[in-house]
Amino acid sequence: MEGRGRAADNLPASEDRRLEIENRLRNLFWTVSGDYSLDIRPDADTFLRNPALALYDAVKQGAFVSHFDPRALAIYTLQKRAMGADEQALTTLTQLCVDAAAYPLASRERRGVEEMRARAFRELLEGGFFRGRPGQLRKCLILRFLGQPVQIPEELLPAVEIIDSLSGARDTEAIIAAIDRLYNSLADPAFEALHGDLKAVRRVTGAELAAFFRNQALSDRQIQQVLEEYLSAAREELLKTGQVRPARREPIRPDDGLEEAAPPNPAEAEKVYAFIERQFGKSNLPPAEREKRNRWLCTGIHRGCSLHFTQGVLQNPVVKNTQYLRTQMQSMKNEMYFQMKRQNIQRSVTLLSAMLKQAQIQRMDEDTVPSEQGQIVPGRLWEVGRIRDPKLFDREKRRDQAGFLVDILLDSSSSQTLRQPQIAAQGYIVSQALSLAGIPHRVCGFCSYWDYTMIHRYRDYDDPIEANRNILQFRAFGENRDALAIRAIREGMLARPEEKKILILLSDGRPNNLGVRRPGSRHPPAYVGEEAVRDTALEVRKTRSQGIGVLGIFVGGEEDLAAERKIFGKEFIYSRSILSFAHIVGTYLRTLMEDSD
Repeated sequence: MEGRGRAADNLPASEDRRLEIENRLRNLFWTVSGDYSLDIRPDADTFLRNPALALYDAVKQGAFVSHFDPRALAIYTLQKRAMGADEQALTTLTQLCVDAAAYPLASRERRGVEEMRARAFRELLEGGFFRGRPGQLRKCLILRFLGQPVQIPEELLPAVEIIDSLSGARDTEAIIAAIDRLYNSLADPAFEALHGDLKAVRRVTGAELAAFFRNQALSDRQIQQVLEEYLSAAREELLKTGQVRPARREPIRPDDGLEEAAPPNPAEAEKVYAFIERQFGKSNLPPAEREKRNRWLCTGIHRGCSLHFTQGVLQNPVVKNTQYLRTQMQSMKNEMYFQMKRQNIQRSVTLLSAMLKQAQIQRMDEDTVPSEQGQIVPGRLWEVGRIRDPKLFDREKRRDQAGFLVDILLDSSSSQTLRQPQIAAQGYIVSQALSLAGIPHRVCGFCSYWDYTMIHRYRDYDDPIEANRNILQFRAFGENRDALAIRAIREGMLARPEEKKILILLSDGRPNNLGVRRPGSRHPPAYVGEEAVRDTALEVRKTRSQGIGVLGIFVGGEEDLAAERKIFGKEFIYSRSILSFAHIVGTYLRTLMEDSD
């Protein structure tokens, strides 16, 4: 791999394909936009799974930026979110309006765009996200364009008319007005009454947003950098057509592909591991312990995988590379959201910690129970001769004072990209409340990249309360091998002395790790579909059988509810909004503590 002009990180050869894809998408965008000075971040991951969608997005984005102002659109969404709008619903509706305005222009200017859009829509229809009424609207519009039978619900007809009205739009403000009307009617009918109309939204100034950061002692230059990066990332997300889940594959055989795979070349394997450390941070473990855990935990369907235990690229970097800077920028975005919601967050922490403290006090109270010895109760003397084995006495019984231990495991795969700040804030609320209540706990995120599953520890059981702010470094990236992450977390829990152990897992109900092959890997099989769901369910049952309570908090789409039930049984909660995560966790923990005998 030497002498080929490769970047300093010495990426494996499979990265050449990604660079080729990115160049193709970038050139297509430039050709359509007619402005080679513009820059985008091509989505190679989408192209590898859904090429028609990625190609159509590049064409549509080029058409949109040549006729409209994407920066003004991104600023509006930031203002709307600053006033409390739901990010996912707002993004979906914005994407629909952008597509409605840009498609007619692109199709008139470029031949073949109609067929390109049809192929992209078919990919979306096969595996896309259709959550809530914004998702239903998207599905109806796709079916209508493809000429398939569709019965549009009556409550969505006004929204369809608004979308159709954008086919001749020539002004960005008209698109923004349409998005605002759609959001206030479909996603949050109470928004305008609570927060104001579009004029009120547009009055939120950059100075007001920046004021939140001055409390964190950031300079004006840093504030401007955060806002610029946020707007750049938001602009690209808003101009997409939608997201498609990875296609389901044939059932996986545990030994599929492993027997034939040659052992990785040690030199190549070492290069891959060095790359993983540069991207995700140094390992928490010495080499011997790391190898021991991999041999012990990476078995069965996970044979050929590796675990990487780390405190993250910001806490323990090898080098401040691109991945470091992107993670740092996401952390700053999370901080920005935290500051915007500071009062609500602090109120939630206060309520949740008070709830947990009260539950602890009740657990330590003494109960009086009927007994055959103790202090006699005259009112029960009538039972003599009338009731078998009468209990004429009361005895004081102190409730179980066994310690509680809580682990919070956050799915940090790319499926969580649209809700990173909210997940970080909700994780912080729970962690801060547990710290104030004196309950030992650990907070980790997990994701998979190539054959590695990263366990990112944000705070450990005995860390000081200041460590809770590390959760704001949460960043979504890669895929997810849920069962292996549960297995790795469980071993740490079993080593603790507390008798009552609880694992709370936030996930989207879809374990997914495609097992990309590249030099230096042991080529584990793809981890998707029913086999991955069954394996995760088995790991949950095994964890419960060892005395650890497991609660799943599901933030995926309704189409994955069946999989979530298979994984967690009755012990899971469907949360339509990540903003309810802290409340759900608090209520669950309080119930467990109060019922513990």
